[in-house]
Amino acid sequence: MGAWKDKGTALFELGRYEEAIESYQKVIDLDPKSIDTWLNKESALRKLRRYEESLVALKRAFEIAPKDLSILNSQALTLSFLKDFTKALAAINEAINLKPQEAILKANRGIILARAGRYPEALADCEQAIQQDPKHESGYYAKACYYALQGEINQAIDNLQKAINISARNSRNEAKDNPDFDSIRDDDRFRSLVYSESS
Repeated sequence: MGAWKDKGTALFELGRYEEAIESYQKVIDLDPKSIDTWLNKESALRKLRRYEESLVALKRAFEIAPKDLSILNSQALTLSFLKDFTKALAAINEAINLKPQEAILKANRGIILARAGRYPEALADCEQAIQQDPKHESGYYAKACYYALQGEINQAIDNLQKAINISARNSRNEAKDNPDFDSIRDDDRFRSLVYSESS
């Protein structure tokens, strides 16, 4: 079982999400209560923009651990891609209430609000996340999403650079497939930042 999980993780890291899903499913067949594997499968489905299937995986994980912060967080982000902002905000608010000291949750609420077009509230959450934990990339990454969704390329790139300076691997992995950046994906600066390991 561990070998299938490791294979899934390796395939995910290589961006081979379809194959990663197959490996994760092998683990789930052997251990249907493996929350981590359900969440890994969900992440791969979300990367492929298969959001309905992503929610099904999250529902199974939620049945196993209804108060798991990572499940609520992922659920909120996936629901926001489906433009179900009421449910998305309810999920992220529940996560924030459970662990208000987690800056990433506030940052992700900022992203969800930006996707909903509620820009002043979104920016306030991004700024709060940075203030709460300036050494965590999530606030800057959220601001990059916030600006990219409005087509403000320079500020999006600037904040994405700050996020990458703090955590290159996480920030790049997220930005590669995040639809929030679709409007600036072909910009040379974005491509240099996200796809160049040396930047």
